[in-house]
Amino acid sequence: MSNKLKTGLIFFLVSLFFVPLTLNVSADDNAEIVVIQGANPTGLDPTVHREGPTYNITINIFDSLLRRTADGDIVPALAESYERETDKSWVFHLREDVKFHNGEELTAEAVKFSVDRIFDPELKSTRATDLDWIESVEVIDEYTVRIEANKVFALADHYFSELQIVPPDYVEEVGDKEFNLKPVGTGPFEFVRWDQGNRVVLKRNADYWDGPSDVSEVTFRFISSAASRMATLLGGDADLVADVPVTAIEQIEKRSTTKLGVATGSRVIFVGLDSVQDTPLENVKVRQALNYAVNKDPIIESLLHGLAEETVTLLTEKDLGFNPDVEPYPYDPEKAEELLEEAGYPDGFEIDMATLSGRYINDKQVAQAIAGYLKEVDVEVNLDVLEFGTFNDQLFSKQINPMFLVGWGNPVFDASYVFDFIVRSDGLIRTIQSEEIDELLTEGRTTTDQGKRETAYQEAVELVQQQAPAIFLYKQPVLYGMSERLNWTPRSDEFLWVYDASVA
Repeated sequence: MSNKLKTGLIFFLVSLFFVPLTLNVSADDNAEIVVIQGANPTGLDPTVHREGPTYNITINIFDSLLRRTADGDIVPALAESYERETDKSWVFHLREDVKFHNGEELTAEAVKFSVDRIFDPELKSTRATDLDWIESVEVIDEYTVRIEANKVFALADHYFSELQIVPPDYVEEVGDKEFNLKPVGTGPFEFVRWDQGNRVVLKRNADYWDGPSDVSEVTFRFISSAASRMATLLGGDADLVADVPVTAIEQIEKRSTTKLGVATGSRVIFVGLDSVQDTPLENVKVRQALNYAVNKDPIIESLLHGLAEETVTLLTEKDLGFNPDVEPYPYDPEKAEELLEEAGYPDGFEIDMATLSGRYINDKQVAQAIAGYLKEVDVEVNLDVLEFGTFNDQLFSKQINPMFLVGWGNPVFDASYVFDFIVRSDGLIRTIQSEEIDELLTEGRTTTDQGKRETAYQEAVELVQQQAPAIFLYKQPVLYGMSERLNWTPRSDEFLWVYDASVA
């Protein structure tokens, strides 16, 4: 045998010996990341829950008919394609051979089941209000479904991107309660376990229809204290931390093991004013006075590192419907006292305000600062710091304190996405009740003509400013603390979509 042949034979045998070992020790198999947010999910059933901390998890377990990209574009997801038949009718063509994590096949029946389930009165889904424009779902064939609306709705495509589909057989087998605790979807990650109050663990779906993620396992942990979240990141026990305090920016950037992630924010922070309860807030002059009494500039500078953007009503110039002719309430405590006297409260009054701690950037501190400004005009605010689940239960059942500090995301940068929920008379959150505003909001949400929509919302902005359903504050920035090894781009919509993450 020639030396050349011997060398080739040896190389071949060595290759046979080592290749299997290389395949079995793939770096991707150990690509585990830890994600920390400030609040626990309220449940993991996406047909019932859509709160931010919940959606950050379910978006990784479930898929929707469509998907919103980080750039804000709407693209196909479970629906490989779709067409708008009329202003009130869409036909979706589902991908074939997509399976839920339990092996159940995705079909048009699953889409119908998921939508019908949202409107089941026994489930009391918080999603029913924002999807009440859907009239019916018709199964055309195994992979084709038609969705009919009861009215023209301009933001339908966005809501289709958040319409997460659940497996009918599994839900019926385990029941609603069990499904809420142990969900099964078609998404890039499969549910492993939920240690309530502590963590949710997910593992990579190796058979994901869009290809497996580079991340092999993701653990979502919940730490309400911003200081504790930061300590966990700086101690090397986290890869991605949401809602980091602005005071920690310098500390994050100085470390060689961590880095700062920043995105332009879409979440508006405000103090809701419930004018329906029997309190001084029933008087519009009182609500206006509270807006004049709060100095937003120092709050933004000291508590948000100057990175927040002041809102006019609940909008900024990025939002469709923003009215450049309407000015924000200036800081004018003398005007506030004058209005309080005109309203019959020359000596002020006492009132309760609910807040969270750790859900939004320095939320508790912002609430305390607001209470301090109001005290200067003799309005005594009793702060009630609530756990996130309790806060949400009270907020959406309209049993919360007459004042409440809360944030509302606006991922589509559209006035309807905040106004319909916050200032509409039958909105998810209760503030004011105005037929005139309701008519304009209906006009804006029932046409696809963007010019007409903008005109309607700009008119609504003038009325919302006058009616003062909230103490208007700011849009907070989106800040993340990240480990140096994590490759991930923050999104303005604040979604913790980790499918496209990887580790170095």
